[in-house]
Amino acid sequence: MSINLRPLNQNDDNYSKVIDLYKKAFTTAQRIPTWILKFKLRKDKVGFNVLYADDTWIGLIYTTEFKDIILVHFLAISESFRSGGYGSKVMDSMKVMHSGKRIVLNIEKLDKQEKNFEQRIKRKAFYEKNGFSSSGYFVKEPGEKLEMLIFGGSISKEEIEAMYKNLFGSIIGFLLRPKIINT
Repeated sequence: MSINLRPLNQNDDNYSKVIDLYKKAFTTAQRIPTWILKFKLRKDKVGFNVLYADDTWIGLIYTTEFKDIILVHFLAISESFRSGGYGSKVMDSMKVMHSGKRIVLNIEKLDKQEKNFEQRIKRKAFYEKNGFSSSGYFVKEPGEKLEMLIFGGSISKEEIEAMYKNLFGSIIGFLLRPKIINT
């Protein structure tokens, strides 16, 4: 079985499923507003992909690239395929596709006070099992504090700030750019 990434567009047979999965899998604080997402898709922005195992739809992934850093914004496997090893296969595929590059992603901070604490522990364990480790930084965004994990090296606070500045641009970035905090 091979993992294939296909750019999402409104003509994709699974477009509605992907948008529904996106809305279910990520909290309101984590999500890009749907209208912005649809606008980006119309503009053929690279990075938002539908995940297929051979020709079977299994989920979605949204990434951006900055220098030698791949930032995974969103990764979600459809409920019917979870616990089937597909997430690990996607991570393995990412490592091959981006060989020699660092892969970073943010997960919810482990906080015993949160109602999904057990889910957060499982999520971190999944990424650690797949070779990710703490970058030593938290990313404070409006409404939540996320831990940045990394595969393939380390990352500095300056690189993270430059990556977000590149992602958001100067004007929007001034308003939306997250605060980077040492763990």
